Amino acid sequence: MNSLLKYLRDVSHLAFPFNCFGCGNALDEDELPICNECQSSLPLTRYWEYDDNEVAKMFWGRIPLEHATSLMYFIKDGLVQELIHQLKYNGKKEVGSILGELLGAKLKETPFSDVDVVVPVPLHASRLKKRGYNQCDFIASGISAALEKSNNNRIVKRLRANETQTTKSRYERWINVKELFRVEQPQFVMGKHVLLVDDVVTTVATLEACADALLQVPDTRVSIATDACPSPY
Repeated sequence: MNSLLKYLRDVSHLAFPFNCFGCGNALDEDELPICNECQSSLPLTRYWEYDDNEVAKMFWGRIPLEHATSLMYFIKDGLVQELIHQLKYNGKKEVGSILGELLGAKLKETPFSDVDVVVPVPLHASRLKKRGYNQCDFIASGISAALEKSNNNRIVKRLRANETQTTKSRYERWINVKELFRVEQPQFVMGKHVLLVDDVVTTVATLEACADALLQVPDTRVSIATDACPSPY
């Protein structure tokens, strides 16, 4: 029976080949959804190895975090941009899961491993309805699986859909995200170390606002992890 199932799967693969979400080349069945070559060429930051990394520095003087890191550098028109695009706009949710697992595996032997709960940055209800899913949920799920920690996407609520941040000054960004989030279930983070997860860190204002809402809960600590961050090169 197993041989028959394998034969049918192989025939199906020939008729309807699976393609890598990064480079578009055909995949072997053990490579889904990103081929081994793309995985080996991901521009990893290694920021999880030291506290004074470039992502952590983005939050210095803004909010008291335990740790902050990103898995990869976001390079315009590069592999990471393509993967994030597939995740956010083409419904390729499995990309989020595998990138989350890769990040979680990197964090496992670091101070990040003592987090208690993984929390994705939420989308506003209107944007969630339009897109149909929150890409951060899948990243958080992959991280929590690798770290063997719980994850909860109902702890924090986004109160409104904030405007784009890219053209705003720092003060305008702060105004735009002020009181943007509310902790709906403080009992799940009180006295805990929370790992707040997003796909890409850019202006940091949204992550700062979400982390600040969590830090209002007594005796709560927050670390941040994202799949990608700006490249310093």
